[in-house]
Amino acid sequence: MYYKRYLKERKQFGAPLAAFQITQQKLVQMMGNIQAMILVGWRLCKLYESGKMTAGRVSLGKAWITSKARETVSLGRELLGGNGILTDFLVAKAFCDLEPIHTYEGTYEINSLVAAREITGISSFKPAALTQRSRM
Repeated sequence: MYYKRYLKERKQFGAPLAAFQITQQKLVQMMGNIQAMILVGWRLCKLYESGKMTAGRVSLGKAWITSKARETVSLGRELLGGNGILTDFLVAKAFCDLEPIHTYEGTYEINSLVAAREITGISSFKPAALTQRSRM
């Protein structure tokens, strides 16, 4: 993990960045997000294997995982400061790789609506049939 090396080597105010509380909190949040994303993906696989997978569960997982992945990459960018936008540290590449996943796997919004349809039983993304004629 290049973050670890960078944060130990880069000094700010006479101490390595890794020594600061906010830095450590962001690292823990990143690692927690990664672990949670893996576990959600694992659980979805188990639901599929047992025949209990639904479109709503898949959509909820995809929406949540892509949201957490974007948050995690953003935290990494913050940890590296200006170096987070340089190609040397691959954070900008991670941003670019993540955006198509967030968009082309079904946008976050659509996945959220599919999950909500399963929760409420009401589809909010299918236009209502036009049964009444306009008075104009």
